[in-house]
Amino acid sequence: MATNGSDPFRYHPTFTLPSGSIVHTWLCDSPRAIIVLQHGFGEYAERYVKSHAKLIPTLNINGFEVWAMDLWGHGRSPGTRGMVNVQLAVKDHLQVRLRAAEKGFRVFLMGHSLGGLITAVSVAKNSSSANDGVILCSPALPATMMALGEHAISLVARLAPTIRIPIPKSPLEELSHDTHCVRQASQDSSMYKGQISFLVAATALHEARQMWPILRHWTKPTLVMHGTSDSYTQHEQSEHFVREIASEDKTLHLIKEGYHELLNDDDYESTLQTVLGWLESQLC
Repeated sequence: MATNGSDPFRYHPTFTLPSGSIVHTWLCDSPRAIIVLQHGFGEYAERYVKSHAKLIPTLNINGFEVWAMDLWGHGRSPGTRGMVNVQLAVKDHLQVRLRAAEKGFRVFLMGHSLGGLITAVSVAKNSSSANDGVILCSPALPATMMALGEHAISLVARLAPTIRIPIPKSPLEELSHDTHCVRQASQDSSMYKGQISFLVAATALHEARQMWPILRHWTKPTLVMHGTSDSYTQHEQSEHFVREIASEDKTLHLIKEGYHELLNDDDYESTLQTVLGWLESQLC
């Protein structure tokens, strides 16, 4: 487990999964619980230190230890930038969950965007282990495609996985209404800002297709947050997801006119309090 320096947020323990992906840990004295946080496509775990309402320091201050994996091809993890096999990422996510649970504290799972899909599939496939509740923020939850379309994407992914899909991408300006946050994202050289590859698309669709039919087994407490003006992911899919899961403790929090990065958006303080309040309610 690597660590160095004195700044507890910049310099913190990390460890490497068998796949090669890097997991960051932000520890705190006498933690009340552990949050397994999964970032979205194109970003990285350490972005949540100074961006996203300074989520990691805020969680630490409130007594939550944070474990966050850099997806393959993101952050400090190896691999071509932006190239992640979602199926393998789900397996990595479960490993992080199980390792976090070994410390004996309650474990809550939180995922944003593609990280929301990875978290959701990880839970759907293994709901009971290392999971005391789930928070999904602007999750990417693709609908099941017609078999022919998904097969075509999978075929291209097998033949040429690195080819980028030539479709219009939502502009950075639609990440947040806050121009300062948008400017920070545009200037962040650690963020991947290119198109998604056929590998990402094919494996995301595959995992989503496996997820939807087994949501009836999802019984853990769940909070789903989504902006109604999100152009990156569809809030209607979050609404459908909440209807499908079997949990009796489930909350859908729609933010009117909210953009994709809710913790960077104009109403970020309210969104942050929603997260903290929900966690507190689960610990009572």
